[in-house]
Amino acid sequence: MVNDNNTNLIGYDDADTLGKLNRARYGSHYIIIYSDISALRKIYSEYIKRQIEEKKEIVLILPHYETTERVRYVLSELAKIDVKEYEKQDSLLIIDSARAYFGSSIDIVSFVKSLVNYADQIGKNGVSVLADMGAFFHYNKLDELIEYETSLPPRSDIKAKGLCLYNKDDFNWRLSCIQKKKLLEHHGRDLMITTPTIK
Repeated sequence: MVNDNNTNLIGYDDADTLGKLNRARYGSHYIIIYSDISALRKIYSEYIKRQIEEKKEIVLILPHYETTERVRYVLSELAKIDVKEYEKQDSLLIIDSARAYFGSSIDIVSFVKSLVNYADQIGKNGVSVLADMGAFFHYNKLDELIEYETSLPPRSDIKAKGLCLYNKDDFNWRLSCIQKKKLLEHHGRDLMITTPTIK
């Protein structure tokens, strides 16, 4: 564990973070602040593999700081996931976060609800959503970000887990103290992924 002075959050290494995510229940709404893309890749690749293969869930990942093709490559090479097969089965959906939040006629909440219904129809246990919120920073839509996040409850009765991913620099330097406080209050749990220091 590491204490981060800028966020006042406790940072966890990969194993701690994965353990906490693996224990997340349906209806959870977490905020995850990651230090760098390599730390995030390790977490999302292992988490997605487990959710699809062991938990029998549909996984929706909305990347921002890497392309959808890069996510496919990471999942294929790092987690040894048959990405094409899982996408064909609709067990894995990889959509650019800017497109999901700003370029679609259906809002993301409605889309996730339809995924939950679909999961139930095809015998899946539920849905996990990993959404990088970087698109809101990229398009300078911080008021919309706060409005969106605070419209979601910290817990819900839907069979989905929402993991909102924030780059540490975006969170620390682009949000006011009041905005950070609002975000942290509207999530059921907050985690910060750190890159382990080599001694």
